[in-house]
Amino acid sequence: MDEVKPYVVYLSSSAHSDWREPVKAKYLKDDHVIFVGPCENHGLSDAMGAPGDVKPGHKLRITQMLSKSDILFGYIPDDRYRSFNIMLETGIAHARKKRVLFVNEARSLDDEVECAQPYINQSFDSLSDGLDSLHQIITAPSENRGAGSEPNQFTQPINHLEHRIFLSGSPSSAWTDRVQAQYQNDKSVTILAESGMQDLAAADILFACRTDSGGRLFNLVLAVGYANALGKQILFVNQGDHYSHAYDYVKPFADGYFTTLDEGLRYLDYAVGIEDRL
Repeated sequence: MDEVKPYVVYLSSSAHSDWREPVKAKYLKDDHVIFVGPCENHGLSDAMGAPGDVKPGHKLRITQMLSKSDILFGYIPDDRYRSFNIMLETGIAHARKKRVLFVNEARSLDDEVECAQPYINQSFDSLSDGLDSLHQIITAPSENRGAGSEPNQFTQPINHLEHRIFLSGSPSSAWTDRVQAQYQNDKSVTILAESGMQDLAAADILFACRTDSGGRLFNLVLAVGYANALGKQILFVNQGDHYSHAYDYVKPFADGYFTTLDEGLRYLDYAVGIEDRL
């Protein structure tokens, strides 16, 4: 009998609210659920991509984590903050056919959040009611799992969340060895060294890297075009910013452009939620 895959639940709320920790603690040893979400360290999230900034951190992290999720649990505790992020993440979740549970305890925002109601599966007036419903969903018998929502398309073993990263770029093995070493102890990350478009199609992120000043890397450009068409996240490293103008045609198709491998790996860590190195 196959093991039942856990629900991946994205916790969407203000970065200033600390309600997530008790929720995570309750399910710490529970194989039914894995919690993901945006960066909860406000200072770090601003450093990696403050709102209105050109830094790509927010988009990378939110897109990667929502793509892995089965459920978005959105919570507006009060009206002190604008809650734009919750609306943004709700829109992405709906477009990706995720189940959306939404709690609004800010009565003053009832009219403003009405626009989101058609895209919400369940609405609640209190956090306790919303969490009770979430508990019923994630602990339901296996035959009822996924009812009313799109099944998670990612194959993952029990109690595990996998991020697949495809590498394409310069023929030198130095940079690919560096990426492999960066994640050799991280079970949540699988590296797919350049081996064909079928592997890129199965990946979440394309990490494209040019380390040499010479040569036309048609393989890199081909991979960027293919990944973009499939809606993959794309991080493009052009070490030393060589021939930057020549790559102006490619840059708009990447979610992040970096001129050092260190900086590219820093944002890659952020996208997949490895924050202890940042």
